[in-house]
Amino acid sequence: MTNAPRRTRGAPVTATATGPSIYWRLGASSWLLLLLVGGGALAWLAFGLLAIVARRRSWGIIAGVYGVAAIIVLIPEDPAGEIAQGSLYLVVLLHGLIINQGWLLLLWERNENGLTIFGNPRGGAARRAPTRRPQRAAPALPREAERLLGGGGTSRSDYVAPAAAPAPAPAAELVDVNTANQRTLAKLTGMDRGLAKAAVAERTKRGGFASLEAFAATAGLQPHELVRLGSEAFCSPRPRAKRSFGRRVDY
Repeated sequence: MTNAPRRTRGAPVTATATGPSIYWRLGASSWLLLLLVGGGALAWLAFGLLAIVARRRSWGIIAGVYGVAAIIVLIPEDPAGEIAQGSLYLVVLLHGLIINQGWLLLLWERNENGLTIFGNPRGGAARRAPTRRPQRAAPALPREAERLLGGGGTSRSDYVAPAAAPAPAPAAELVDVNTANQRTLAKLTGMDRGLAKAAVAERTKRGGFASLEAFAATAGLQPHELVRLGSEAFCSPRPRAKRSFGRRVDY
């Protein structure tokens, strides 16, 4: 996995109204402390908690793998076992730092959408009342028409044409991060020409991004920028690679 390119503009987001504070990030990253206990022996517990909260099956599989690995490396009591334990400890720490970026993005997105850390709606969140547009006053009728209104089968539509319905506003087209060119990507939230160029290079190397979160992590976007990006762009499925082996059999 390649490192995300450094941002070329703007200072890192601190305690502002639009982004998470440093204290929020430290609190959300506190799960990493479990990786320091017992030389990585509790890594299965740390990744298991993340899998439950984030509802991601892949993280649950990782927790099971580390649980089995912790048992295996603790069995031998010779120098080889100590080397295996140290290697597992380094792998656990590195893996935790990599996953923590996606974990922070997930938590901040839920916070911005008014959800709990488990992704459920907050019970105390008040729903916004729908705004009603002021109705236009009906045009006045001439006095002669008012006298004839209702008599002889006449109606208001005989004198005043009905108001035309307002035309719907054109919907903004979303940008596909797997097909858009460098100039289009540079116009998205948090992006610039340098980040767009690096994202296109990484997209070509990977054969396309797997999700919008993967694109944001590659570009080094902040969690609040990913939330805004969701209303501007989407990620189409990666094209399947052509088969290079096997043969076709007709029945």
